[in-house]
Amino acid sequence: MAAAAVLAAAALALWWWLPSEAALAQRVAAQASTALGVQVRVGALHWQLLPRPQVSLHDVATAQEQPIELRRLVIEPRLLPLLRGHVALDRVVLDGARVVQQSLRGLGGGQPKSGAPDLDVARVEFNDVTWVSHSGVAVAYSGEADIGAGLRLHEARLWRPDQQPPADLHILRETADAQDPTQRFSLQARVGGGTAEGQARVLVQPGGRLRLEGELSPRKVEVQAALNSFHRDSPVAGRADGETRFAAEGDNPLALAQTLHTETRFTIQPATVLRFDLDRAIETLGREHAGQTRLDRLTGSVQTQNTPAQGMAIRFLHIKAEAGRLSASGSALLQRRQLQATAAIDIVDGLVGVPMRIEGPLGQLKVTVSKAPLVGAVAGTAVLPGVGTAIGAAIGRLFGGDDAPTPPPAPAPRR
Repeated sequence: MAAAAVLAAAALALWWWLPSEAALAQRVAAQASTALGVQVRVGALHWQLLPRPQVSLHDVATAQEQPIELRRLVIEPRLLPLLRGHVALDRVVLDGARVVQQSLRGLGGGQPKSGAPDLDVARVEFNDVTWVSHSGVAVAYSGEADIGAGLRLHEARLWRPDQQPPADLHILRETADAQDPTQRFSLQARVGGGTAEGQARVLVQPGGRLRLEGELSPRKVEVQAALNSFHRDSPVAGRADGETRFAAEGDNPLALAQTLHTETRFTIQPATVLRFDLDRAIETLGREHAGQTRLDRLTGSVQTQNTPAQGMAIRFLHIKAEAGRLSASGSALLQRRQLQATAAIDIVDGLVGVPMRIEGPLGQLKVTVSKAPLVGAVAGTAVLPGVGTAIGAAIGRLFGGDDAPTPPPAPAPRR
């Protein structure tokens, strides 16, 4: 009863002291504008003390060419800590948002703030939050997270809503020594009808800077279905196995996401190069190349580097394709939907080499096949028809290129 009386008295005092909802909305907008360095509009604000304290913001948007928009944000604070000057939140719910990666650079002068705020949050939920990449691809996510003291993550789930086959990630904190500055997590993901399991580690460095590193082991992931889950077109079809390492450094979780570097060694067996007929490309010296190319085996490595300024660069290295006794090798770079790729096709155990170059915006690629080796290639084709069957593999590295600018360096994952 005494506790109820205290809460009732506190609620009455807050009700008497707090300004109107319209005035409070203006105050929140002004404070957010100062903190973010851009004008912020709050469409409406509602608050209540009973049956539990709650503040809801509606139609929040930044004044930018491509605004960051929040449809509805609900905050449920704990009343007694608030009266003592400490912000402790039972739950934060974000229902609908649009976050444009390019617009994030304009917030806070483009400089992320280090250190954890004096804030406790027990649970975060979000639904229909759309992330718009530098290349303009919009992908919606939903998720939930349970968080402990000091903003230490306990468990989280992230998923693509209404996606079949499922595309999701489960993160679970592992038991560790309380004195250990490294937070350790197990990872379980489903994508493209396959799975990926692994571990992640987050080290809080002196000054509050974060370092993320970890490993994943994708198994039986159908590449085309996996990329379709994120509204990306795949150059290759087939089930992939691999090993992935990742790393990032930053002052906060958003900075980690925007500087993430990954490296994956993969095998796809068998594989199909989509939308590219390499037989036809060689026969016409690159003038015609529509179609598909089937491969016995495709291997190589993929490196991705996310950057706040340029978005993600995807580089394919040491790509090797095999079809019967034919083989092809190549590399490529894909960034902001621009591809630069080179390939070398060997026929009959390397007796003939056919150089190929592919470049330009996706959907309007220019293919160049060198004329010099084609005399020998004709002889090779007479022995083993279907030269393109081997070369098609070279296109499998349609994610990334050798003669293009190298993405900015990222912290190397520690073994």
